[in-house]
Order: sequence, then structure tokens, then C-alpha cells
Amino acid sequence: MWRHKRRTILTCSAIAFAIVLIQLGMSFQVGSYGPMIEGATRFGSGHLQIQHQDYKDEPKLERTILNSNDIITKLSNIPDISAVAPRSESFALLNNGQKSYGAMIIGVDPTAESEVSYLPRNISEGEYLPTSDSAYAGTILAKNLDLELGDEIVLLSHDNLGGIAASVPILTGIFTSGNDQLDRAMIQIPLEIFNEVFQLENDVHRIVVMVDNPLDLDSTKTEIGQILPPSTQVYDWRELMPEISQNIRLDKISNGIIYGTLTIIVVLSIANTFVMSIFERTREFGTLRALGMKNFALFRMFLTESIILWLLGVSIGITVSILGNLPLAHYGIALSALGVDQFAGQFYLPDRLYPHIDMNVLLVAPLALGVGICITSMFAAARMYRISLIHALRFKE
Repeated sequence: MWRHKRRTILTCSAIAFAIVLIQLGMSFQVGSYGPMIEGATRFGSGHLQIQHQDYKDEPKLERTILNSNDIITKLSNIPDISAVAPRSESFALLNNGQKSYGAMIIGVDPTAESEVSYLPRNISEGEYLPTSDSAYAGTILAKNLDLELGDEIVLLSHDNLGGIAASVPILTGIFTSGNDQLDRAMIQIPLEIFNEVFQLENDVHRIVVMVDNPLDLDSTKTEIGQILPPSTQVYDWRELMPEISQNIRLDKISNGIIYGTLTIIVVLSIANTFVMSIFERTREFGTLRALGMKNFALFRMFLTESIILWLLGVSIGITVSILGNLPLAHYGIALSALGVDQFAGQFYLPDRLYPHIDMNVLLVAPLALGVGICITSMFAAARMYRISLIHALRFKE
């Protein structure tokens, strides 16, 4: 191995470089999924959601959850559930002076909503629903309606009985979520006022549920389903927000292609090194065979050298990768500095991303390179079986 020190060092460096590059990319890739899921669920659906069985496909005002208070009480007894909040919603026309816009009106319990959603924390002006006649609107919606704190908003829609639903809440808070769709078309008011205006009594359209582990929902979902009446259904965030799950899957596929291409390039360059090594040592192998050494013993020796090169490169690569991730895990990378903060907001990503190292990140690149190196070394060593002993002894470079 040290006959050509430069070649050995370059081979180990190529393996280490590929591992560092792949592990660094994968660590940020994995580190983005948790915040993306949490941001999407905290600004929208929640980890789990209970609805009327027909509401998801055709959201009508009359399709409510009956006995919602009893269901919420039963949900509080399930250990994996961390927070529960009721919501009622309807579309309405909002008016201020000469300007009118349509928006989604959501009735919420301010205290419970603060436990399941990030919106109450994203206050840019004012307060979050301090009184029963208050309203909490997005920045773009407030701008489109020329609203300022303290202004009255005329709300017009139809109620559950077919009559006119009208209210005049006062704007007491403005939020900025980072997602233009939410900031443009959503306003929250207290649940008791919403149900009074829309004639819903104590019924709600959604019960939002947050759990301890949003990536392991099946058992909790089954347990919730056992306490629900027949007219209701429980959905997880993957069913309610399929675009997030699809984005994650697409991201894994696209990055997998990039990492796979990089691995193939590195393996091919190492294969060239192995071929040159076999070519240069043909007479040496011929001499060993003339002394009685079997082809398989030669093959085993060459494979052992390849594995040692792989282990050296992997050790260096993993060490550099971990050392490089330590400061990044502490400080992260500001997306605003990369100029993609607006794009990130559409995918519910936070302002700063942090890498996350797990067993998949640590093992995928080394194992992929190890398998590739073993295969290429076998093909390179096949020359020892093809060349005759006489030709090997007379071989000249």
C-alpha cells in the first residue's frame, strides 16, 4: 500500500471527500424534514385531525362533529397526545370601507390554539384574541383591506340554518406566518362568537390533535378511532397535507440520484487505481504463484488491501464529517443568507436549518462505497486468473 504513497493518500482522500460531502448533504436533508413537518402541521392541520366523515371531501358548514366536548375529554386520557384544540371554519366576505375580500374564517379556542399552533406566536402587531369580539388576521389580508389595529371588520356569510351570518369583530392582532397563502386568506375569531354567528351551538368542524412523535402515528390513530362515533373520521398529516409528504419523497429521490452519481464517480476512479495496481504488480504476482501461492490467496490479499484503503478513507471521512457538523449543529445555516427565505416559507421551513446525524446518515455512504469498492476490486483482481504464469513472469510494464 505504501509503495506508492501518493496514490494511496489520493485514494483515501477521494473516499473521505465523498463521505463528507454525502453525509453533510444528508444531515441537512434529514434535519429539514422534522421542521418542515412540524411547521406544516403547526400552521395547518396538526399531527392528527378529527372531522365529520364527509367533511374532508366536501367541506360544508353543516357537517360538524357532534358531542365534541365529550370527544376532547376522552382524547385527554390518551398518553401519546400532547395537545388538543377545536376549530370551526367557514368562508366569508370581509369588508372595510370600500374594500372587500373573501377569506377563511376560523373559530378557535385561544388558549388551546396556542398549544397546537405557531400562529398565536407569530404576532407582528397587537395581541392574540384578547377579548370575545377580537379578530386576528394575516399581514397581507390586513394590507389588502387597509386595516389597522382597532378597526372594525364587517363579516358576511350564511349560517347553518340558511340565514345571514354577520358580525363586526375588531382587529386586535396581525400575524406573519411566512406563508403568503395563510397571510392573505385567513382570519381567526374566538370559537364561541363563531358558533354563535354561524348557529353551530357547541359543534365544531375539526378537532386538532398533537402527539409526541409525529412520525409514528399509527398506534395513536388506531386508539383515537376506537373512541369516535361512527359519523367521524380521524386523519393524519400525511392524508391532510399530501403535498408535504410528496415533497419529502421527491427530495429523497432527487438527492439519492445526486449522491448515487457521486458514489459511482468515486468508485470508478478507485477502480482505475486498482487496475493500475494489478497491472504494475503482474510480475510480482507471477513470482508468488511460481513459489506455490494459490490464485485465491493472491485475490484475498488484494481484497484485504482494498478493504484497508476503504476503512482508512471511511475513518477519515466520518471524523471530518462529525467535526464539521458540530459547529453547524450549534449555529445552523440562515436561509435568509442564502436568499431562499421566501421559498422556504412556502414549505414551512424555519429561518435557520440545523443538520441532524442519525444511523442512516452515518452508514449509507460508507456502505455504498464499501460495496462498490469490493465489486471493482474483484473485477480488477480477475486479471490474476486470466494471465498465464509464464506471461506473468515475463511481463514488463
